[in-house]
Amino acid sequence: GKINWDCPCLGGMAYGPCGMQFREAFSCFVFSEEEPKGIDCVEKFKAMQDCFRANPEVYGE
Repeated sequence: GKINWDCPCLGGMAYGPCGMQFREAFSCFVFSEEEPKGIDCVEKFKAMQDCFRANPEVYGE
């Protein structure tokens, strides 16, 4: 299947200054077949967190 990036359940996270990092991390997790699920996505989640920290005016502290 495909991810609906417009779903309100994602809270608009797929858009904005860190949208690409969010999409990469979320997609990686959704399609991960590793155990524990998503362990292969750690670097993508770290990049997303770094982006969030660099944009506190959008994502909060």
